[in-house]
Amino acid sequence: MKKLFSCALALACLLTLPSMTLAAGKVGKPFHGKVTAVDVAANTITVKNKKEEKTFKAEGATIKVNGASGKLSDITNKMKAAVTAGEGDQATAIDATSAQKRGVKKNKGGAESAPAS
Repeated sequence: MKKLFSCALALACLLTLPSMTLAAGKVGKPFHGKVTAVDVAANTITVKNKKEEKTFKAEGATIKVNGASGKLSDITNKMKAAVTAGEGDQATAIDATSAQKRGVKKNKGGAESAPAS
């Protein structure tokens, strides 16, 4: 009887462990918008989309700027950003890209060229 109880207890622990782990590392959907403020001293970034504006704490977040690893200070106003947050307003990942002008393409050398007429 003790062996059956021990097995049942072990099984119950194994079944609840994954749900506890997922709840602890809960990550939401990315918040997309334009950067309206970056405060390096306070370690925050503010992003606004059509519906709302949110400020996120950037401490410990993985930051990418134009596809490369970067720092919060590399992000400037008017950049497009996708901020993924964990609990509350704590960012876990920030992906910022420069807003490219419409109708302007970059050639292989990185220089801008006007579209063909």
